[in-house]
Formats: sequence, C-alpha cells, structure tokens
Amino acid sequence: DEKGQNDMTFYLGSTPRLYSDEVCLATTDPLEKLSISFAIAQSTKLSVLESNVEETFESTRVYPQELADTGQISLSQTEVSKMIGQLFIVRSSVNLESDMLSTPDFFWENDKWEPIYRHASKYLEIDNRVSVLNKRLEVLAGMLEMLKDQLEVRHATRLEWIIIWLIVAEVGLQVVWNILIHDILGFFNHGGEG
Repeated sequence: DEKGQNDMTFYLGSTPRLYSDEVCLATTDPLEKLSISFAIAQSTKLSVLESNVEETFESTRVYPQELADTGQISLSQTEVSKMIGQLFIVRSSVNLESDMLSTPDFFWENDKWEPIYRHASKYLEIDNRVSVLNKRLEVLAGMLEMLKDQLEVRHATRLEWIIIWLIVAEVGLQVVWNILIHDILGFFNHGGEG
C-alpha cells in the first residue's frame, strides 16, 4: 500500500495565502488555521474517493477489451450489479453526502474566515478535482451500463433458445401422440367402428 504524504510549511506573515505548499498565516488565531484545515480535510477526503475511482477503473479496464476481443464478458449480472452499486456509493459520497460541493456551516457564523477557506480550496483545486472525478464516474457508469446491457442481451438470447427448444419438444410430442399412438397403434381411436 502506498501512503501519500504532503508536507506543508506554516509561517506567520502579513496576509494569509497558500503557495508552493507553504501556508502563510496572518494571525495566531486558531480559527484561521481551522479555516485552512476545512479545505485540507475536503482535499484529503476527495483523495480517498479519487483513489477508489482509480481502483475501480483499473479493475474494470479489462472488460471492454474482453468484449471487443471475444464478443462476451466473463462477469455475471450479479457482479455487474454490485459494481454499479459501488459506483453509486462513490458518486453519492461526492455529490450528496459530503461537503465537497458546499462551504462548511462553520463559516455561517465565522464569515470573516471564509475567504481564507476559499483561497485554500482553490489552491487545492477541490472544485476542479470534483469535476474531473464526476466525469470519470460518468465514464464508469456508461461502461457498466453497457456491460449490464450486454448481459441482458445474453440472458434474453438464452431465454429465446429455451422457448425454441420447448416448442420443438411440444411439436415432437404432438407428432408422437398423433401419428404413432393415435393413428398407427390405434389407441384412443373412438371412431364409429364396433
């Protein structure tokens, strides 16, 4: 397992700013540090989600190629459904459950620190990363939908063949019944003879 490490240097200066992994604080007020920490926390959470999506990309990359090469995929409908469910969990984590897309509530009462938070978010490219992550999730969703459709076609084809063989069996039984048993052997022949 690789562990990412980012070191940032903090120092006091005249105006707060982030640049080249250095954080310049204008005060010693802990709320100033907290404002930057909110952005760093969002960035860290986003990194985890980006890593999950990258792992999903890597683990599913073979299936479109397999489909192109063989015309089939080696996954079951259940496996594809599980992948779609996992993808939905990540997508909802980014867009619904987390504060990736919104300013933390802390700044409602401490709005003087919000510009520092916004600057840190911009420096950490949170909005751009969320946008890229959503685009990657859309690509993954499209690929999984295509795999699901392919499996549904395979299932429908199997059902069609089952129906065809049932019809063949019914016709065969009718032939045996009508020709062999009824006409040739004369069983169940209730004609006017007798």
